[in-house]
Formats: sequence, C-alpha cells, structure tokens
Amino acid sequence: MTDNLKSNIVPTWCPGCYDYLMFLGVEQSLVQLNVPREKIVVVYDIGCMGNMADFFSTYAIHALHGRSIPTAIGVKLANPELTVVVVGGDGGIYGEGLNHLLSYARSEIDITVVVANNHIYSLTTGQASPTSPKGSKTKSTPLGSINIPIDPVPLLKQVNPDVHAISVDGHNPPEIINGIKEGISHPGFSLVDVRQICVTFNKQLTG
Repeated sequence: MTDNLKSNIVPTWCPGCYDYLMFLGVEQSLVQLNVPREKIVVVYDIGCMGNMADFFSTYAIHALHGRSIPTAIGVKLANPELTVVVVGGDGGIYGEGLNHLLSYARSEIDITVVVANNHIYSLTTGQASPTSPKGSKTKSTPLGSINIPIDPVPLLKQVNPDVHAISVDGHNPPEIINGIKEGISHPGFSLVDVRQICVTFNKQLTG
C-alpha cells in the first residue's frame, strides 16, 4: 500500500496559498484509493499548479500551457491501465486549453482533470482569467473586464450531459479529497473544479 506520494522537494507557493490544499487533495485521493505509484501519471499545465510537478514522486509530464489535456489523453490511450490525472489552473484549462477540455469531455476517455480555479492568472501576477467576474479590475483589465466569466460545470454539461463534472470548495480539505476521489473513480472523463482564491492577487478582483 502506498502511504505517501510526496517527493523530498518542499513546495514553494506563497504563504497561505490554497494550492497547498490542492496538493493535499491530489496526493491523498490517490493514496486513499490505493492506486499503485507505478500506475500513476500526473500531467501538469503551466502556472502555479505546474510547480506541483516537483513535489510528487510519481510519473509526470510538465506539458505546454493549455496542452495538458491532449497530452494526458495520449498517455491514457497508450496505456489504458494507468490512472491519469491532469492538474492545472483556470488560465491553462479554461483559457488556452478550453478547446481541448470541450473536445475531450465529449470523448469520455478516462482521465481526471483537476483545476485550481482562483479567477485570475496568478503566476504572471494578476491578469484577468476566463473565470474572472465581469467588471473585475486587474493588471490586464484596469477599467474592468467586459467579458462574461466561464462557468465550467454547466458549460461541460451543455457539451455532454452525461459527463462527470463537479465543483468543490477549495478551502475545505475533505471536500477536495472526496471530490478528486470521485473523479478518479468515475469510469470516464471527469472535471473537478476546485474553487479557491489567490491570497496574493485576488484582492485585485474589484469591480
């Protein structure tokens, strides 16, 4: 039984960052499901979530921005026995990678996509993301965002009513763990949208 999937590298997110809870959620969901370490492949997008690639001792691919889902699909098709998890943020998955998310949600290929949805591009210090509220004043939208934000779960349900897509509270560790476990256990494409805030840059999201 695998009891710990952490590497020896200490996480380097900002103090108080909720990505630490995401890290706990992904790690503990795999441990509690007793997935053998050698059967796990985690594909990381770019951004703050991409830093997680250093903190796990599993097989991993650090993909290009917005290209983590097709990379994960390739891994799963090459070896269907693997448990394949995508870890990314709202920028990479709902922005640059939205076309891949929508396309593969229709395919029902068995991967789990876990998204840290903090409504902003954090690693690049606070630009509006696809989930930023309309009117948000950020570095890239100083007069307020004119865009209607994406709501990922109902969006995927419009594309595929049978897809497994849920949103969980990113400040609640048991809810994060159980939500990711549910996604991994589902025999098909899964989205776990983890709602959180960026403790450093979310203060910019003011209308």
